[in-house]
Amino acid sequence: MTRREIEDYLIERAMIEPDFRTRLLEQPAMLLRDLGLPVGDDVTIKVIEEEPKSFCLVLPRILRDLEEMDGGELDEVSGGISGSVRFFKGYA
Repeated sequence: MTRREIEDYLIERAMIEPDFRTRLLEQPAMLLRDLGLPVGDDVTIKVIEEEPKSFCLVLPRILRDLEEMDGGELDEVSGGISGSVRFFKGYA
């Protein structure tokens, strides 16, 4: 699965399962581990719940200068490579 697919799955499930949503908000790393995703103990995961009249925008961290990356590395940053391990690459 790609990062986008994992995010979509979590959002969709949180929209229809109140208990899942609560757990995702309160214990996101533990929930993701329970789902089989490789989340290290030193990784901080923040789940932010939008409120009425609010908008959340998350900017990914800059790994390094994109001009130095080869085509394969650019694919990985842009989500071109699938696999749940890739989702947390650089975070674990």
